[in-house]
Amino acid sequence: MVDSGSHGAGATRFWVGASTLGALGSPARGIRPLDIDSRGRANLGDPVDVGPNPMFLAVSPATGVLGVAHELADGRVSTWTIEEDTLAAFGRPGGTGAADPCHVAFAESGNLLFAANYSGGRLSAHPVGPDVAADAALAVDFTGTGPNASRQEAPHPHQAVIDAPRGRLLVPDLGTDRVRVLGLAGLPAALDHDDSADIVLHAGAGPRHLVVSGDLAITANELDRTASVIDLGEGREAAWFPISDDVEPRGLGCSAIHLTSTGIALIGDRDADALRALRFDAHARTLELVATVPTGGRHPRDLELTHDERFAVVADQGSDSIAVIALDGGVPTHVVATLETPAPACLARVP
Repeated sequence: MVDSGSHGAGATRFWVGASTLGALGSPARGIRPLDIDSRGRANLGDPVDVGPNPMFLAVSPATGVLGVAHELADGRVSTWTIEEDTLAAFGRPGGTGAADPCHVAFAESGNLLFAANYSGGRLSAHPVGPDVAADAALAVDFTGTGPNASRQEAPHPHQAVIDAPRGRLLVPDLGTDRVRVLGLAGLPAALDHDDSADIVLHAGAGPRHLVVSGDLAITANELDRTASVIDLGEGREAAWFPISDDVEPRGLGCSAIHLTSTGIALIGDRDADALRALRFDAHARTLELVATVPTGGRHPRDLELTHDERFAVVADQGSDSIAVIALDGGVPTHVVATLETPAPACLARVP
């Protein structure tokens, strides 16, 4: 249900990234603002054109600038200032030098934007500033393969996550069963990478996204439908767990992951078209499935939480819909609203 009265105090603002190409879902006309209030009522704004295929978005906590990954064969990123429901170009768009950027993240200062280029096997870093061209200033090109010949024929970096306590950038690489570890101490002059520092996961995992929790991280592994617990201090995979055994794998597997303040890891399951909830015990380093809620849509590509953690919001790209799902202590219980919007691929929460 969309309620035009939900915008205002207490609402959580998101920007919805979407595909404009129509390969999965209907072609979108741009990205859209979305507000969810404390009762789960939603207000979905009009599309804003920011260029072709704005599939992934991020908002800098430091500056409030919006970063956009344009998932194209000729990879591109752009930056925008946000003024309520309108956007204005901040820097000038720039190329990544590689194909299909699928994720962007800002440096803590907000003056750099990191892009994970899925098909290009590259992590690129882009300057961010008023009227500054966002062409890649630094890049690391990964090498390697994995045991799944059809999906792991080359590196496929899928995300970039700042590991602030250790001054690093963590890059899940679906193609090589590694979390790439890049040092940030040399910025803005250099990105440091040594293969020996990478964290190796079990063969065929296909890590897609991860979340950091203290000295540990949890990865959502796309290819074998598992979630791994990683010891960041020791740089190793401590354990891994299946997210479920109740569906026949369709080769889509896990998508996004978020960890609630109550220790519930929420993972999108595209084989089941559902949101999975696994209880994380950091001391025991275990994950236990505690709930499954079908989203009512198809292909849950991304998910986010409202600031008060009363709701999870899931982008179902294949069904042109967004599901708003109630949480009880971080555990999903039921869908409270379904919003229609073309090919939603990302939900970027405004800090």
